[in-house]
Amino acid sequence: MAAIRKRNKRWFAEVRKGGYPARRKSFRTKGEADKWATAIEAAIDAEEDLPSQQSLKRTVADMLERYKKTEAPKKKDKRNVIRHADFWIEKIGSLRLGHLTRAQVVEIRDELAKDRSPATVNRYLATLRHACNLAATDWEWMRPVLLRKLILKESRGRVRFLDQDETDRLLKATRNTDNNYLYPIVLIALTTGARRREILDLRWQDVDLITGRAIVQETKNTDRRSLALIPVIVEELRTLRKVRRIDNDFVFAHANTGDSAYYQIEKAWRQARAAAKIENFRFHDLRHSCASNMAKNGATTTEIAAVLGHRTLEMVKRYSHLTEQHALDVAERTALKLLSNTKH
Repeated sequence: MAAIRKRNKRWFAEVRKGGYPARRKSFRTKGEADKWATAIEAAIDAEEDLPSQQSLKRTVADMLERYKKTEAPKKKDKRNVIRHADFWIEKIGSLRLGHLTRAQVVEIRDELAKDRSPATVNRYLATLRHACNLAATDWEWMRPVLLRKLILKESRGRVRFLDQDETDRLLKATRNTDNNYLYPIVLIALTTGARRREILDLRWQDVDLITGRAIVQETKNTDRRSLALIPVIVEELRTLRKVRRIDNDFVFAHANTGDSAYYQIEKAWRQARAAAKIENFRFHDLRHSCASNMAKNGATTTEIAAVLGHRTLEMVKRYSHLTEQHALDVAERTALKLLSNTKH
């Protein structure tokens, strides 16, 4: 209820209602005080975006620390989610949730976009948006903050793949590194289109060296997928199995911890790429190289999507010009053969 009091020729209005913090303001006249108090009570009744007690007690850092503890472990890219959360904590961690506004997030987004790609900026925004949604709906710590439609427009995914000479140089360089895992890992990526994380998460129980098959248990879209291992990969894996760690089931286990050897592979990959003098090429581009080689050898977009594990054809449209060119080449060869055997 509103309380109106006069003090030293000024009228003071105070509104206390529900779980909202008390609102106070002074006015020249009693009429102005009554009008303001009535408007505040109406806004609270309408559940407009007024800060609650919880939102003024909790900070953005409180929200994101809870998010890191409860939600990040559920994510496949846990490391990145934690890194994104820590970024927001550094920027606005001390801010009370009740004072968080869309404008503040937009300002930081634009600053972030100066030296990061739109896709990367959108990942940072996604972490904050998800945390705010949970804080508003599940935890009841704050009122909803409108963070939708903040994402930046992302450019279409690039297509960079190796030509035959680059492939030869890269494979030679991977064999010459001190890391025994890099060569078979690159071979698997190049011939199956598997992502790096999918390869590094392979366990021996997922690999059948007799049939030359490996099962990716958990992919980016959560589906299982089978990988065809060519004989040279099978031989490499047989060699690795002879010296495998008996206390760990990762095919490519870290030498010391037994965990997935991500950082060891990243270092060796950069060294091999530099030694092969291959520029503007990421590990993920091995996936593109696999798809482009399939297209050049006559695979349809449907077949490429099946091998890469895409649920729709949208992601493989970038290779359609290669499959079309192959189809045209086949049609031309067929026509020439037909005419050469036909009297006309």
